[in-house]
Amino acid sequence: MRRYEPLVRHTVWRLPLPCRCDREDFAQDARVALLGAIRAWQPTRGPFCAFAAHCVRTKTSNALGAARARKHQPLSQALSLDWNPSPYWRPYFDEEGTPMSIEDVIPLGARLPSHADTARDVLVREQLAAVRAVWPSLTEKERDVLAGVLNGRTYRQLAAELDCTLKSVDGALRRARRKLAAEEVLVA
Repeated sequence: MRRYEPLVRHTVWRLPLPCRCDREDFAQDARVALLGAIRAWQPTRGPFCAFAAHCVRTKTSNALGAARARKHQPLSQALSLDWNPSPYWRPYFDEEGTPMSIEDVIPLGARLPSHADTARDVLVREQLAAVRAVWPSLTEKERDVLAGVLNGRTYRQLAAELDCTLKSVDGALRRARRKLAAEEVLVA
């Protein structure tokens, strides 16, 4: 891996990256491709250097295409509803420390203290209003899964609570995020 690191750096550093893309992410993809080349190389089929260069170029080209397609943009630029806009606001817990559901949290305007940062308050209120507008279009399972994830539950906990598989939890969350992204609501 150390011997072919210059190949990785040369391949990645000459790429024209789209906005908000990190070269180190592409370098990591290239290193994974190099590791795959090390495992898959067969001496009878040609020199390793050419094979490794081909694998690294192909992987970085595919990653660049995915980045340009903005395939993961809603997720990579999302803001979490758990984002703490002020040190005085404790999201998703009531005064007794009991976890609250997203439906209890959405009417957030009255819960923010008057001395909190006004610009952040406005952003949080706008995002929660957008989520509230999309909320009726989500299925019951999508609502349960999204609320559970936003309240810090793991996929395993949600699968046990909803009596379903991890895959169905993942699918419901993916559908919920897709619906929110279609309405330009960014949720982590």
